[in-house]
Amino acid sequence: MTPSLPTWLQRLRQSGEADDLEAKSLARAKWDIDGAALARALVALANTRGGELVLGVEDDCTVSGAGTAAQCDAVVRKVADVANQQVRPSLPVHIAKVQVEQVTVVVVRVPAFAADRPFSHLGRYYVRDASSSRQARRDELVRLLESAAVMYDESPIAAAGADDLDLALAADTLARAYGRSFDPPLVARYLHALHATDRDGQPTVAGVLCFGAEPQRWLPDAVVSVCRMVGSEWTTQTADRLVLGGPLPAQVEGAAAFLSRHLAQGSASSGWQRPLAPAPGRIPLDVLREAVVNAVAHRDYRAASQVRVFVFDDRVEVVSPGGLLNHLTLDSIRLGGISQRRNPAIAAVLARLAWRENLGLGVVEMCRAMRDVGLPEPEFSVEGGHFRVALHGATVS
Repeated sequence: MTPSLPTWLQRLRQSGEADDLEAKSLARAKWDIDGAALARALVALANTRGGELVLGVEDDCTVSGAGTAAQCDAVVRKVADVANQQVRPSLPVHIAKVQVEQVTVVVVRVPAFAADRPFSHLGRYYVRDASSSRQARRDELVRLLESAAVMYDESPIAAAGADDLDLALAADTLARAYGRSFDPPLVARYLHALHATDRDGQPTVAGVLCFGAEPQRWLPDAVVSVCRMVGSEWTTQTADRLVLGGPLPAQVEGAAAFLSRHLAQGSASSGWQRPLAPAPGRIPLDVLREAVVNAVAHRDYRAASQVRVFVFDDRVEVVSPGGLLNHLTLDSIRLGGISQRRNPAIAAVLARLAWRENLGLGVVEMCRAMRDVGLPEPEFSVEGGHFRVALHGATVS
């Protein structure tokens, strides 16, 4: 049976290039590509609506390939280098070697949205105009700057499709969040309203992370690593450790179960929606919940790093990728009423599950709860691009 052709090749042969699809020959340049031309193509796609740049296809849509295995690897390295060094700011792209009609081509997937856009090459900004790239006009550049206010978690994942969302999981999650049953058409409408899908039904970052069948296929570092350390000092010795994957709600539940096994207080196995009465000298469950869910809701999902939870004998530390947003400071987050969300769509889903406070008062309540049981207020710090919360209190009997 003849394998089906990739969607991008079907589109090229049916209607040619588009504002989200470009193909370039490598054979004409002896299996190489000009770095400046490559940078302009990547910038134009990124500044328009993302899409695919296919390297190894001729003007007549003949698939000529990317050369030998060594030549193909060299093209991959050059794409990565150009996206990182010649595009400003650096552009995150997904590069894949794809077998098509007995040859290998290089497919570069450019995100439909990146928080750092607009992008440029040598100080010039480019956009796609139908099937060609050109320098952006002033009014287009203004719109690009305005569009940068769109949040990363609301951007679609270019290579993901509707089948990458688990609709049964989505229906169950929505039923828990809203207290009612959901049939498939209603699920689809709510997913769009929650920015889990875009207007074309394509899954967004938030959609894949909250309702995805395999979220780590697209965002491999979107996990929570939990670890029970031995003693009260940093050491290589651990008593228990897990890496929690799957959708974000499952990661939160997994972290709750892990903490319930290792903390000397009431069980969290019934879920974090029913807080337990805090015991003097013990870290309150509400505080642990707020720290973990804040880390999952507010981390930088573009970073190649994980949320990490460490349980020591005398404290719990929660570390998440990403510093404070914009003009927030460590002092200002203690004041309350000041809320800037890095991932509003993700935060909205977790809020509906009654796992977090949306009014910017979470930190204030954490401090109060710790004082109420005679413990120091949480210790906050930003170190190496990561946000750290340390909760001091006995964790063992």
